[in-house]
Amino acid sequence: MRYLFYDVECSNCFNGEGKICSFGYVITDEDFNVLEKNDLVMNPASRFYLRRKEGRPEIELAYSEEYFRAQPKFDKFYEKIKYMLEEPDQIVMGHSILNDVKHLAYQCKRYKFPCINYRFGDSQLIYKKFVQHGSGSQVGLARICEEFDIHPEHLHRSDDDAWATMEFVKIICKQKHVSLYRLLSDNPECTGEINNFEITMNGVSVTRSKRFLQRMLEEYVKTLRPAQGGELEGKRICMSRKFERDNADLCGYFAKKTFELGGRYTRNAMRANVLVMADDEPCTREKAIRADGKLSKRVQFITLDEFKSLLHISEEEMPQAAAFSLDKVVSLPAVAYGKPLKMTIGDRTKKQPPAEQAKGEGKKKKRRRRKKPSSASGAPSDSAPSSNAPAADTPIS
Repeated sequence: MRYLFYDVECSNCFNGEGKICSFGYVITDEDFNVLEKNDLVMNPASRFYLRRKEGRPEIELAYSEEYFRAQPKFDKFYEKIKYMLEEPDQIVMGHSILNDVKHLAYQCKRYKFPCINYRFGDSQLIYKKFVQHGSGSQVGLARICEEFDIHPEHLHRSDDDAWATMEFVKIICKQKHVSLYRLLSDNPECTGEINNFEITMNGVSVTRSKRFLQRMLEEYVKTLRPAQGGELEGKRICMSRKFERDNADLCGYFAKKTFELGGRYTRNAMRANVLVMADDEPCTREKAIRADGKLSKRVQFITLDEFKSLLHISEEEMPQAAAFSLDKVVSLPAVAYGKPLKMTIGDRTKKQPPAEQAKGEGKKKKRRRRKKPSSASGAPSDSAPSSNAPAADTPIS
């Protein structure tokens, strides 16, 4: 058995769709001896946008934009990547690999290629399980490198990130005195699979993106009507942003209960008069409300437990709330990496057949007929030219 660690870099991730500009990988044996290390650099066929949120510095890629532009596109690397990832006797690993799996799946759809099917493990989830002991926020590779004294040559160079991931996993396996195969077998929640563009983590589908779920929640709320004379009549309730983004299905259940009690659920914090503070830190919605003097006086701030009490949701009812699924109450066309594309790169690069080109050239543009001048009486003078017009053989002076 061999291990393959990989990482991708993207020129941008607009609409949650990563346009890959490099695919880096490290292949090792079962003792983590490096057999191959390479970075497949490609032209993303899209613009570069590397800014990050909340004032964080731009991502610094290992190569210049000009160098990326000069490389072949993804279609030249597809067969090689597919062959590597679908090798039967191997374990595929990555850090926060779910994003990379989605970006690679999008590239396959973008270029009209079949899905690359494989199982994978996530080193970020391994860190959460064995270092954070199941709690805490997601931790990036840079912080893990600092914590475990790992020194990649260049962060955000795909093959170096893959190497750093390998080094971290090797340390965990050594600490636990187990092979990587045993580590993942004993902790299936750290594993996933992609098969025909359907992605699952520990057997649970995660194909739906958070952006998609937010749209579903918004559409579902539009279908609800508040009960007349309910105890929450006049209340317009808004959840804290991060909680709503991470728990869209549960918020759908909260919205249903809110409308049943006569209130309204809104995703616009400026229209709310009740804000549920469910995040560990103040979210952008809370900050915006508190920054507005008039708005902060109008809005009531409550905790998640107080909100549950307001909706009369007991602990016994929470499993029912957690089982609520927006899929069962609203239907939307797929978006993000799974959406049907109107025009793919394959379509753009495909040359028009010569026969169709000749056919297209033969078609002349339809010319609009100009109206002939009317006579004094208003009727068109089709039969004779006007008296002011020169004769056909008379030169114009």
